[in-house]
Amino acid sequence: MTTTTTTGPAAASTTPADPSSARATALIEALVVSTRGARGALLASVDGRPLAASLPDHDPRSTAAIIASSRGLGERLADLSGAGTMQEIVVRSTSGYVVIYTAGARGVLTVLTDSSVNLAMLHLKARDVAARVAEELEPAADQPS
Repeated sequence: MTTTTTTGPAAASTTPADPSSARATALIEALVVSTRGARGALLASVDGRPLAASLPDHDPRSTAAIIASSRGLGERLADLSGAGTMQEIVVRSTSGYVVIYTAGARGVLTVLTDSSVNLAMLHLKARDVAARVAEELEPAADQPS
């Protein structure tokens, strides 16, 4: 598996410092390694910038843009339910899943899997990672741009 870590200017403008990006990268890499069937993961900002990635054969920048637009669509679809906010999107294909989780107001966690994944186990682990990553991203809201 190829691991790509995004810690440059795009990450710095959304996260408070490189240590937060390093912690986010460690969290998503641990999620991928500990989840049978997981092929990769990406943490992106809601505006489509990659913050941390462990992706095989995918460009983090274009993937982050697709995920951010999917999250926006998911929020609109969640509005149709009449109450609450979008928490996650699950896309099932013939070869696996793409699961998108909100990570607070500023982030989006995406996990790519093959069809052998235990989806319930993935949800348990990824929801925890999304909550922890959200805590990393929230202090950025308090800092001046």
